[in-house]
Amino acid sequence: MFDLQTVWLLMLVAGVFALFWQSRKIAERARVVGTQYCKTHHLQLLSIAMSDWSVSVKTGLKFTVMFDLNYSADGLSAKKGEIQIVNGKVEQISHWS
Repeated sequence: MFDLQTVWLLMLVAGVFALFWQSRKIAERARVVGTQYCKTHHLQLLSIAMSDWSVSVKTGLKFTVMFDLNYSADGLSAKKGEIQIVNGKVEQISHWS
């Protein structure tokens, strides 16, 4: 029914789809956390964008994604912060001037 080449191709397509799905899940998590963080600290959320990602296998598989958090404290000036997500969990949120 299927030859080995077709099976490998289907596995590759499934893997690419799974990576895309996971990246969208992490981006949605960053958006929700960023929105909650800005509401808590009385900030106006301007945008959230993925800035960096890395994979580490030294102490087990560790997938780290960094997001830039742009916000405004006074409605006139834009400031930056970062959201760090490791293996789907928020590790750190920071904002500065």
